[in-house]
Amino acid sequence: MRVIGLTGGIGSGKSWVAEAISKALSWEVIYTDDVAREQMKKGGESYFAVVKEFGDGILDKSGEIDRSRLSKIVFEDKTKLEKLNSLTHPLVRTYVLNQIAKFREEKKEAVLIETALLIEAGYQEFCDEVWYVHAPETQRRERLKASRGYSDEKVDSLFLKQRKEEEFLQIATKVIENPDGSTVEAILSQIR
Repeated sequence: MRVIGLTGGIGSGKSWVAEAISKALSWEVIYTDDVAREQMKKGGESYFAVVKEFGDGILDKSGEIDRSRLSKIVFEDKTKLEKLNSLTHPLVRTYVLNQIAKFREEKKEAVLIETALLIEAGYQEFCDEVWYVHAPETQRRERLKASRGYSDEKVDSLFLKQRKEEEFLQIATKVIENPDGSTVEAILSQIR
């Protein structure tokens, strides 16, 4: 079974590319952001540790972690972001490794691990390949403004906090171009 890390900068279209490949080729996909989100839900694997570290002020009225409150805390302070990552990344990584083992037993052809934090979480250590989804920065900016309503300042802030393209390219075994207007066929032609 092939284990492929699929990464790229925010707004590059990683999730769309993963979904397109998965549907076309019947490959499995693990979306690490979704796993982390599930694990931070009330009663989830990382919930109590995150609440203990950052306090009840990050909770909404129902006792769930309010991701926007938590984001404001950690994205303004690198040390706090590193602490959050140290509480969540190992649990997500364990989940990913367990899923890979399960898919191997089921004799799946391939699994894509869709993640923005491939390097930070050390996923390249167990991936057979690392695919970098690339889109021009101007298009990524416009996507984020249109789909998420982000201001130019917010986009600038996010771009400054992410790894530079050169770092991704150093570990990438394949670059998938995903400009605006890209089609499933165009994506598939790049991975065959």
